[in-house]
Amino acid sequence: MFWQILPHATACVAAHRLFLLDARQDRYFQVPPAPAEQMCGWLERNHACAPPAPVLATLVRSKIFRPGDREPTNALKERVAVPDGIATFERRQVAQPRSFRIARTVAGTWLRLRTLSLNSILSGLRTRGPLPVRGHLDATLAEAGAFERGRGAVPIARNCLLDSLALDGWLARRGLGSQLVFGITPEPFSAHCWLQTPEAILNDSFDHVSSFTPILAI
Repeated sequence: MFWQILPHATACVAAHRLFLLDARQDRYFQVPPAPAEQMCGWLERNHACAPPAPVLATLVRSKIFRPGDREPTNALKERVAVPDGIATFERRQVAQPRSFRIARTVAGTWLRLRTLSLNSILSGLRTRGPLPVRGHLDATLAEAGAFERGRGAVPIARNCLLDSLALDGWLARRGLGSQLVFGITPEPFSAHCWLQTPEAILNDSFDHVSSFTPILAI
């Protein structure tokens, strides 16, 4: 479970520690024990309420909350189910025109990540028109498989964010929906993201992603 405390900021608890993701700063924060206890108490209340002054002060100090931002909320709780379905892809070759389109998708995503903020990219995903994420598993796996086969020929280093966004865009242009999930592990700290549908993980394995606690899903 994670909390959307601000449009650009989410929180989760992993190994009894509180972590925040601020997409506006493109940063993860581990909240120190004393303010974390106060913030967890606020997040876990059964009713929506304004943050206590010490919680707000913590958000201000970390520059997560700034003048002009709307009031943080503890009401938006979301659960992420990581599917244990295995995505299997055929190994046949990708036709040349599709290989070119896949390379263009990866290169375009690479350029976006270098010219746009993470927050603006994620905001674009949130405001995009709805796409079906259920009932199209065969088509989704076929397109994800084609993308994976074509991706191997693109001379741009793999990166979980780059490849997840590129695959998401590839699927969206074909009318197929997916969920982008960000997760963290507390010690040693690491962050990761992947793409999934309710039935299958599309660009990773369950054994790998199940070790991460989701902190954001779009």
